[in-house]
Amino acid sequence: MVAEMKTVIPNYDLVEKLGEGPQSIVYKAFHKKNPNRSLTLKILKAASLSESQKAYFRQKIQHLKILHDSHLILPLSFEEKGNVRFITQDYFEGVTLDEWAKTRPKNGIILDDFFAIACKLAEVLDKVHKTGIIHGGIKPHNILIQPEVLDIRLIDFITPLDVRDVSHFIYDRSFVEGTLAYTSPEQTGRINHRVDFSTDLYSLGITFYELLTGRLPFFSTDPLELIHSHLAE
Repeated sequence: MVAEMKTVIPNYDLVEKLGEGPQSIVYKAFHKKNPNRSLTLKILKAASLSESQKAYFRQKIQHLKILHDSHLILPLSFEEKGNVRFITQDYFEGVTLDEWAKTRPKNGIILDDFFAIACKLAEVLDKVHKTGIIHGGIKPHNILIQPEVLDIRLIDFITPLDVRDVSHFIYDRSFVEGTLAYTSPEQTGRINHRVDFSTDLYSLGITFYELLTGRLPFFSTDPLELIHSHLAE
């Protein structure tokens, strides 16, 4: 797969596949003109994007430039090479928070470790909100951590999918488990409430709950049932 991608992204060398989801494939890479700077390339799976979607990505990247914090990894560019569309960002040597949590002892996460992580996340999210920006996708997979020192990075400020645009929702287990389980009710469009900063705090609360208990507060493989749980319970 990496060799195949090299032929369609000629200015980049793809070093390692980092992960894959319903909407994208993520690689560690570098630009041939700057081989000493490691990057992450998020290659979008969508067969096509409208001009308004492309404009949105570029405008969002420009808007995010007002953020300055070492605990944030922000998108650098949205690019098109042939029929391949991707978002670039700096690479961080770490693992996702959910991967890290799986390595913890069976009796659960050490509280000192939890508070170290939770305080850093709350602080950096507060800085993001003070600039008027809503992340909109807080979940363990969008938080990177260096296990040795518990250094964290908040990533993925741009998502190619708006939950409200998904007809009847995606019955893909990875989407339900990895995204919808952390999504606030107002983001689904099922309640008449505008999406504001509280949506990030809701998702952060679910993340903290899972870190402490080892499970989600609500879960179902049926996306509509899961949404109902967040609304009613």
